[in-house]
Amino acid sequence: MASFRNRASVPVGATAALGRFSLPRLSRASTPYLFLLPAAAALLFIFFYPMARSVYVSFFNYDQLAGEFSYTGLQNYLDIVRGNEFWNSLRVSLGWVVGSVLGQFLVGFGFALLLHERWPGNRFVRALMLLPWVMPGVSIGLIWRLIYNPQFGMLNDILTRLGMPPQTWLADPNMAMFAVIVPNVWKAFPFVAVTMLAGLSSIPTELYEAAKVDGATTWGRFRFVTLPSMRNLILILTLLLCVWTFNFFDLPFVLTQGGPAGATKVMPILVYESAFEDFQYGYSSALAVVMTVINMVFAVFYLRSLRK
Repeated sequence: MASFRNRASVPVGATAALGRFSLPRLSRASTPYLFLLPAAAALLFIFFYPMARSVYVSFFNYDQLAGEFSYTGLQNYLDIVRGNEFWNSLRVSLGWVVGSVLGQFLVGFGFALLLHERWPGNRFVRALMLLPWVMPGVSIGLIWRLIYNPQFGMLNDILTRLGMPPQTWLADPNMAMFAVIVPNVWKAFPFVAVTMLAGLSSIPTELYEAAKVDGATTWGRFRFVTLPSMRNLILILTLLLCVWTFNFFDLPFVLTQGGPAGATKVMPILVYESAFEDFQYGYSSALAVVMTVINMVFAVFYLRSLRK
């Protein structure tokens, strides 16, 4: 009765006034965008503002003595195109991407085919295989620097026991890139293996049974059933690995810092050196913009492959 009296004691005009100032109801179509607004604001602040700032700084030159920026227009981009440093780094980056992605795909696909079969310890190996993927690139670089150490490294110790001469893996320009690619393959092949394993599990067993009835060998079933069924997945995964490898900075920097003689100076290391060692902020920002354009080319092919 008390609650009824309280409600009855509220004037009708006051109720109408409260209804007049109530918040408008959101439609079902606009509600999801309201929840996405905080994340979108964070992305704008963390990612897009630095990108826009880099584009802006790329048109300026920094005077270290005066501590001021001076407008130079497209001069930084002209210096990139005319200089040899960018083209050498782009060539090194191309070899780095091709070697790493090819090794990651072959090793990862091989492990996926192996783990797709049933054998004792399969699940344990699947879990153990993920350890390199979850480790930071800096940690992997420090581990492999110890393995490659010319005095007490494990790899040279094995070569010595086999009667072979020790090698300077990270100091030889002809061997440094291969020595950097191997740890990168070791780090990323678990991701490839898990992704390809999911793709193999989605292929209907009826296709393999029909191919076996038709007399197809193991290689025939792999060539005419497995590969065509996973063509889109292979394309998407390859493009994704290319983007990740092209932007990977931690591992090559920890191992060689871009040496010896620029043999492993990939594009991210060149940007780092230009900004934080040479203090050429405008030039390094222009390099970062060029890297973004290259990544956008990969992104276009990636998005097109997703639509298929």
